[in-house]
Amino acid sequence: MADIYQYSDYRAFLRDWFKEQKSSKPNFSHQYLASKAGIGSSGFVLHVMKGERNLTKSVLLKIARAMGLSANQTDYFEDLVSFCQAKTQSEKDFYFSKIAAARKSLSVKNLDDQQYEFYSRWYNSVLREIITIVKDSRPEALAKLLIPKIAPSEAKKGFRVMEKLGIIKKEKGGYAQTEAFIEGGGPVRNIAVINYQKEMLRVALEAWDRFKETEISASTLTLCMSEELVEKIKEETREFKKRLFQIVADEQKAPERVYHININFFPVSKAVKEGREV
Repeated sequence: MADIYQYSDYRAFLRDWFKEQKSSKPNFSHQYLASKAGIGSSGFVLHVMKGERNLTKSVLLKIARAMGLSANQTDYFEDLVSFCQAKTQSEKDFYFSKIAAARKSLSVKNLDDQQYEFYSRWYNSVLREIITIVKDSRPEALAKLLIPKIAPSEAKKGFRVMEKLGIIKKEKGGYAQTEAFIEGGGPVRNIAVINYQKEMLRVALEAWDRFKETEISASTLTLCMSEELVEKIKEETREFKKRLFQIVADEQKAPERVYHININFFPVSKAVKEGREV
């Protein structure tokens, strides 16, 4: 059976489990699973797999029993469902921490956990960048270069996470970047990136007290626009990021410092149409 502890998306687990059952039992069907679980609608499980329906606690327990999950696996399955169906960032963080803790207790290695750890610390991406411009890339040396400074133990932990992700490699005297970077989406990476962005907004706020005005740049706009234009501006910001990457890649001079750029675009009012609140 598919190892449930390797999954962070319960729908993906259900799809893979069903595929396994179907390959070994040609007559196995969504209708059979629903009947075994005591679910009235024969197509309900299929709709769940497609993301068209959600699971309640009572139904997920029925499905877990029908699948033959153990008590511990059922608890994990319930946390997966709660994580994937959570409506707020704090709820997602709470349930993913339970998922990661369960995997850790069972010594299960999962790439999602490493991605989450990478993005949960603002300084990991900075460490990965700064190793390209220094001669001494030992953690204890790099920890002093970051603003704000971090502990050498934090730098060491960050490098361990990045090594496991394959985005840096150990070399004589320190570390070096690899060509690889974290790819793919999914619910875990999405919440981790949001946490990272929140952390960087905090660092940005503190930057006003850490640097001279000539060392930082800030620009803001508050504008009225249609929802159609909103999508156009989002696309423009994506293109702007690509141009920035290319400008940096084309630079001929040796890099001297690591910078961070935040691009934030969000509503500050309710929607109004024809003079009335929508």
